[in-house]
Amino acid sequence: MMLSKFVTAVFTCLIFLAAHPYHTFESEQKLAAGSQPEISVDAKGIIHIVYGVKNGNERDLYYIFSGDGGKSYSKPALLGNFPQMGLGMGRGPQLTTTKDYTVVTVGDHHGNLYAMRSLNATNQWSKPVRVNDTDTTAKEALSGISAGKDNLVYTAWLDTRLGNNNLFGARSKDGGLTWGKNQLIYKGEQKGICDCCKPSVAIDQNGAVNVMFRNKLNGARNMYVISSKDNGQHFNKAQKLGTGDFVIDGCPMDGGDLLADASGNITTVWRRQLEVYMAEPSKPEVKLGSGRTPVILQTSKGRVVAWHQDGHIQFRSPDGKKTFTLGNGQYPKLALSPDKKAVLCVYELDGQIMVQSLIL
Repeated sequence: MMLSKFVTAVFTCLIFLAAHPYHTFESEQKLAAGSQPEISVDAKGIIHIVYGVKNGNERDLYYIFSGDGGKSYSKPALLGNFPQMGLGMGRGPQLTTTKDYTVVTVGDHHGNLYAMRSLNATNQWSKPVRVNDTDTTAKEALSGISAGKDNLVYTAWLDTRLGNNNLFGARSKDGGLTWGKNQLIYKGEQKGICDCCKPSVAIDQNGAVNVMFRNKLNGARNMYVISSKDNGQHFNKAQKLGTGDFVIDGCPMDGGDLLADASGNITTVWRRQLEVYMAEPSKPEVKLGSGRTPVILQTSKGRVVAWHQDGHIQFRSPDGKKTFTLGNGQYPKLALSPDKKAVLCVYELDGQIMVQSLIL
């Protein structure tokens, strides 16, 4: 009887491991109440997380960090009050880390995009500075951010200074303390671009700045990518992603994500209709599954993708052979652990900020 139970237990474990190519080396951790978390890991191995909290009619920005690889996390620190901070459906604080700084941007519905920075590992934050150089033109509070070499940061956002929402950007050479003149990255050919989808930014090791956004052309809301080869000073022609069209009279409110690997190759993930796709420029899209808000991360073993579907976080293995349910939650974000041996996934669950770590 004991042998039979042992064999059954072993068989059950084997089935579980076959279905889940990873296992969680640390159980799901509840960090704090909040929404729209973002995560980044700096060169010193510090894990940084920011998120927003609705406090009645107020909106507060909070920060958490871990200095031991995610075994434990600090208590939440209030970074500031932003009464009209966009929070939900991709709106929320954006986060990146440079050589020396942790950089956060916050967009509000009054129409401004603010940035603040902290010297890595000090938790001493600068006062917010406005990024948009024309007042109250970023009313959708939708933006993306990425860090390049040294302390270069580039952010892109939806901006109405030309009458409709178009894609604007700005760069900082000092880790977000000061920002250069705003530039028009892409002007919509037919009364702007999609109004409620978050743009994404990825800078590669050669200084190319890549921005993905949802366009609005001929009744279709397709994803486009546009790139600059000189750290965001000049951009080339925007390129449509995928071969299909997303014809819809309205905004999908889903911006997707992109990455640029060490060789400068771009990979994007995004939603069309009810499906999630992966696509590289000039190549056909590949369907990954059903769901929304996909994010992508490059690892030593390949690209991992996460998205949410019907209240569950879906996770695609780096070899692309398996997709499994990580657990309940929505709006996942990904980062590599400090030792590069695991993927950190932070997400929302019932008004709480959660984090899990999956061994590669």
